[in-house]
Amino acid sequence: MLSPMKYIIPSWLYIFLTSFVLLSCNDRQGSGDEAFKIELNDTLRSEVDLSGISIGYSTPSLNAPFYVVLSEYMKRYAEAYGMKFAMADGQDDIIKQITSMEDLITSGVDIMILNPLDHKALVPAVNAAAGSGIPVFIVDSQIDETADCITSVQASNEGNGWLIGEWVVDQMSGSEIQVALISGSQGNPVGQAKRLGFFEGFTETQLMTRGHSNLHILAQGWGNWTLLGGIQAMEDILAAHPDVNLLVAENDAMAMGALKAIEESGKADQVLVVGYDGQKEAYELIMEGKYGATALNSPGELARLVVESVVRYKNGQRLDKVIHTPAILISKDNVDEYYNPDALF
Repeated sequence: MLSPMKYIIPSWLYIFLTSFVLLSCNDRQGSGDEAFKIELNDTLRSEVDLSGISIGYSTPSLNAPFYVVLSEYMKRYAEAYGMKFAMADGQDDIIKQITSMEDLITSGVDIMILNPLDHKALVPAVNAAAGSGIPVFIVDSQIDETADCITSVQASNEGNGWLIGEWVVDQMSGSEIQVALISGSQGNPVGQAKRLGFFEGFTETQLMTRGHSNLHILAQGWGNWTLLGGIQAMEDILAAHPDVNLLVAENDAMAMGALKAIEESGKADQVLVVGYDGQKEAYELIMEGKYGATALNSPGELARLVVESVVRYKNGQRLDKVIHTPAILISKDNVDEYYNPDALF
């Protein structure tokens, strides 16, 4: 029997999950759930009965709010279509994620949705599932082109990076920009796409506005996508490079952790912080003037699109191999359009 919470989890995550469950329960009783139902009423209609379909989702981990909320939204969308939903946790470990996929297959799922920890290491598991007659859909991250999957639903990570780079040059036009990066995990293609997009947007904007570019990266740290990882990475960076004036983190959780370290070092007015994903707490910091900008990677939108892709597939429709959500930058100029105090993320 699958049990995504069968492993020991850190106390901070337990607190977050407890709060999340309470929020979900409150939503079901109040206006939050009604808004969600209205959103579902606007989604794709199925011409075939999906009530007998079971979706299995393998998440890379539950170490960050993004992963927890993505799982919850997928469950809600799947069940709104009458489908069953099961989730298994890969716990930030390739072998455990492969085992989680095997557990889902053994439980009898009809469809597999995978958010792969590694775009190459998971290919054999994807192909094994597809070979056994279970269609595989990829969400949030990327998979190698040799994987036998139906489609991959992901944010426009490189496009978001470009927008961040462009915005930073505009905001810091009179400064010699000294950059520090905090990346998620080594070899992760999502983080790589965000970095490359930032490099391209930053460099091209400087070339267009100055006729030359001086992208100067002082340091790169690894935060494993968590707030605590962001704190630790930023403390190390500041100790070695006190002249950093721009911090680019590959998600908002790490960026907010880095901001804590920056504030504790007394450098809050010296370092501009930007991130990715569009987390509600990042929006609040933007409104307070403590955080520069973020770029949208909505777990709700990813969940909707991947579940709709399953629906389209079961209705015999052709799907593009890759489906992107649009690249959107959120700063003080437009944060009010995106901030929702009742949002899950």
